[in-house]
Amino acid sequence: MKKPALRWLSKVLAHNRLTLVLLVLAGPIMAGHKVKASELNVMVNESVMVAELSRSELRQIFTGQRQYWSDGTKITVFVLQDRDELHKQFCRDILQMFPYQLSRLWDQITYSGQGLTPVRVTSYQALIDALENTTGAIGYVERTDIVKLRRVEVDLK
Repeated sequence: MKKPALRWLSKVLAHNRLTLVLLVLAGPIMAGHKVKASELNVMVNESVMVAELSRSELRQIFTGQRQYWSDGTKITVFVLQDRDELHKQFCRDILQMFPYQLSRLWDQITYSGQGLTPVRVTSYQALIDALENTTGAIGYVERTDIVKLRRVEVDLK
């Protein structure tokens, strides 16, 4: 009687070990695309003549408190959807806030009539296209090899 029970237990443990190994190996794939903070790049349209922004200035822009560049050009902010992993990482790593906090600030600005929310695009390629084709645009991407965009250094202090 003990032998069949031990065989059954042995099979269960072997199956669980295999499942655990598969989960460990598949974890990074199932977790979605992760980008290191060092690979996140703040990019502006080639019409914007800004080379560096502090974290504070970037937060002012992305929260709608600053709406014009120093030359008077209107700032148009483009972001991905709140559920997009790149957007979540940008909010956490660069702005040091959660996406829902940013959305609440945008809602306050919109409903109080003090400004407009950033333009939410539906895909990464749509984000790149919008940044390339909109004067005064700012957003974030993973790549820096996009011809019509200029990378902005962010002072994270």
